Order: sequence, then C-alpha cells, then structure tokens
Amino acid sequence: MTKLYNYLVKSGDAMAVGLSAILFIIFALGIYLGSSSGGYNLNDLLEREDLTDVNCFNPGLIMAIVLTVLAVVLMILGIFTDLFKNFQSGSKTVLGFGVLVVAFLVLYFTSSHDTGGRYAAYWSNPEFHINESISKFISAGLYTVGALTLVSFLLILFFEVKSFFK
Repeated sequence: MTKLYNYLVKSGDAMAVGLSAILFIIFALGIYLGSSSGGYNLNDLLEREDLTDVNCFNPGLIMAIVLTVLAVVLMILGIFTDLFKNFQSGSKTVLGFGVLVVAFLVLYFTSSHDTGGRYAAYWSNPEFHINESISKFISAGLYTVGALTLVSFLLILFFEVKSFFK
C-alpha cells in the first residue's frame, strides 16, 4: 500500500490529467460521431422540438455517472480510513462532509422550479420524468458544484499567494 501511495504522490497528477484527456476525447468523439450518424447537426439542436432521438451525449453522461459514483465511494472509504487512523483529523473530515450535505439541502429547499422557457418540452414530456423535486435536485447540484468551484479557486489563489510571500 505504501508503494501505491508513493507512486500516486509522484505521478498522480499526470495520471489524472491523462485520464481526463482520454475521457474528454472519448466524449468529444462520441458527440461528433453520434451526431453525424444520427442524421442531425449539432448547430440545429436548440431549434429542434423533439430531442428524444438525440443520444450522442450518452457516453459522456455514462462516464460522468461512473466517475461520480467512484469518487463518492473513494471519498467515503477515505473518510472511514482517516477516521479510524486519526480520529481528530477524521472527525474534521466528517464535519466538512456534513457541511457539504447541509449546504446541498439548503440549496435544494431554496431552489425554484421553472417550467417555462427553453426547457418547457422537458417538463411537459412524461418520457423525461422531470418533476419539481428532480428539477430542484438538479438546481441544488449545479449550485453546489458552482459554489465548490468558486471556493476551490479562491483557496488555490490564497495559498499560492501565501506561498509566494513565504
């Protein structure tokens, strides 16, 4: 296990960038080849009324779902491992995870349900199964990701500036 840890510390960033580049290429090729084989043009998607035959985004969505599940499982395993190895720092991790869950729940209950606009076809079509709770769940997820991205960016800036002046 120590060898794996040392290897990941040494070349984990390169592996992550390489994997994300490969997944991006697979996603982009899936969109390009899927749209041309499906007989539609990507530029015309916003004007189309019926989008039920558009499936060129499926490989990217499946990869995103698999990677999300994998990240959550690894995060939970890391939390429990850290909790058992060092209770004090592990309890801070559990507290941070709890703050994320509370923030998500607050955003879920304060999100609005919009049934009009460009996405009216999705709300009215029972095939997509989008109701008020799913709409609020999607909105809360997007707001949470946006907030975490902003906080991450600000923390990176803060620590880079702090390390520059040390």
